[in-house]
Amino acid sequence: MTQDLYHLVQHAKSGNREAMGTIIQRFEPSIKKVCRQAAMNEQYDLQQYVSEKIIRAILHYDMGTIPDFNQFVESVSDR
Repeated sequence: MTQDLYHLVQHAKSGNREAMGTIIQRFEPSIKKVCRQAAMNEQYDLQQYVSEKIIRAILHYDMGTIPDFNQFVESVSDR
């Protein structure tokens, strides 16, 4: 059974390594696509770096401050 990203992040934040792995797997095609733009000898290191950044972002993400749609639109339109 597949879980939505919200629940996977909740589980990953509470230490569930399988949930964290599932999140990384879901983003792996995008990570690899971005890394293909780097020099061939740097792609693997860049892939590891981006994966680490995703893991850190998940672990530090405050689930209590998720904006509703209107707040999201306002934050995007302010940029």
